[in-house]
Amino acid sequence: MKSEAAYIRDRVTWLAFAILAVYAYVLYALGPMLTLLRRDLDLPYAMIGVHSTVFAAGVLVPGLLFGRLVATFGRRRLLWAASAAVAAGAVALAVGRTPVVTLPATAVLGVGGVFLQIMALALLADRHGPRRDRSLVEANAGASAAAVLAPLLVGALDAAGASWQVSLALPVIALLALRVGYRTESLADAPPGSAPRRAGGRTPLPRTFWLMCAVCGLVVGAEFCVVFFGASLLRQVAGVGTGTAAAVMTVFAVGELVGRLTGSRLTSRPGRTRHVLFATLGLSAVAFVALWASPSLVPMVVALLLLGLGMANLFPLALSLAVGTVPDRSDDATARTQLVVGVGIMLAPLLLGTLADRLGVRLAFGVDLALLAAAGLLLLLARDPRRPARTGVDQQLVAR
Repeated sequence: MKSEAAYIRDRVTWLAFAILAVYAYVLYALGPMLTLLRRDLDLPYAMIGVHSTVFAAGVLVPGLLFGRLVATFGRRRLLWAASAAVAAGAVALAVGRTPVVTLPATAVLGVGGVFLQIMALALLADRHGPRRDRSLVEANAGASAAAVLAPLLVGALDAAGASWQVSLALPVIALLALRVGYRTESLADAPPGSAPRRAGGRTPLPRTFWLMCAVCGLVVGAEFCVVFFGASLLRQVAGVGTGTAAAVMTVFAVGELVGRLTGSRLTSRPGRTRHVLFATLGLSAVAFVALWASPSLVPMVVALLLLGLGMANLFPLALSLAVGTVPDRSDDATARTQLVVGVGIMLAPLLLGTLADRLGVRLAFGVDLALLAAAGLLLLLARDPRRPARTGVDQQLVAR
């Protein structure tokens, strides 16, 4: 088919895939690492929430300044500057023995990591134009593989009696390798036949876009609650050790990987994405209730796997719907979505951590169910009444 023939994974595509994989590794390693950091430094639960909030606050800088900085310095310079920031933040977090060091390190990881994420999404949108949906699914599948590796490696190192900080060497090495391998690569131009990158307009973004942005923030906030506090929930309910709990969280990442690998089939026809998003929200809510009510480790592991399957495609599908409302302003849409996502990451784990210190982790996890319910409600409100149900936004979706 012509559309399939036009989809080519060139060097820049693989660079974007690798960048997202590095970001996903850092993101999913951070939760287990904060659990271990709390143990090593004898910190309260709320301090885990503060670290996650600082990490999320980093989203505000790229979301506000991405377009301006790209116009001033160019994509290539901005990409490698962000890479250097992530590497520096990883090193600082590894050697830090006090929140005075680990909090700024986490902030740097947040700022640099989100710059990398926005850059990768912009590169994929430019290289593949109307086929950006397929590249987004493939990129998220690769990121999920990195997300599986991250907590597994952190937990395995700690269980073996080694320093879990060694796991932070991997993203540093990967970024150095990319810098060497792509040192002369031009990132400015899209290949022939792809959609051009367009400057952001000054007209207000539509109501439907902002509703879908809010859905993105809610589902990512719910996901981060699991990422940052899932190991703590396992410890409190199942009574397992810290290292074991961190390793068991790999099950959640495996569920997300499987969910993203199968997501392209679920959305193989245009117009399905909204329905798939509703279905995965429902699965996530059911799996969360099962996790919440589980009395022991084995049912919790099963529930974590199902929760990963459900949450796997919530953000990619919601993001595709959001960008699809303004396909000619993808840079604006991506940056604004990251701002809203940052608020979700910033507030949801902080609220959960604060409640956990007062009520315990298990009761505090009720925040997650509330976030999923709110996302479902906003998704119901987000349909543009001017568009038919199976056209417009629903056709700008992940993995046809």
